[in-house]
Amino acid sequence: MSSKPSEFPIVLVKNLPYNTSTDVLFNLFVKYGNIHQLRVPESKSDAPPGTCIVVYSNISNALQACKRINGINFEGRYLVSSMYQVDPSKFIKEDFVSRVNDLKKLKSEYEIE
Repeated sequence: MSSKPSEFPIVLVKNLPYNTSTDVLFNLFVKYGNIHQLRVPESKSDAPPGTCIVVYSNISNALQACKRINGINFEGRYLVSSMYQVDPSKFIKEDFVSRVNDLKKLKSEYEIE
């Protein structure tokens, strides 16, 4: 079953120092709530250097983090944070594909044509 976009809200953070460790970033972001995932791009093709994505467990934590992190001076750089907007149509398509696959599996399991 696929997740709804609001189940794991994403905060996009930019202008981070390039050499900051994931441990330091985690300690900065966990102050605002449970983190489901912290993503730091490994190459320039994934995302620009100094960017990370923080996936929170709920929307209120993500909104609080986004609001409080935006504009703070972190290791000499002013951070820019925003809520990442997920295209809902992609979730609808994924959900549809998932349901079709589940239906096929059930039909096969119960020998229904």
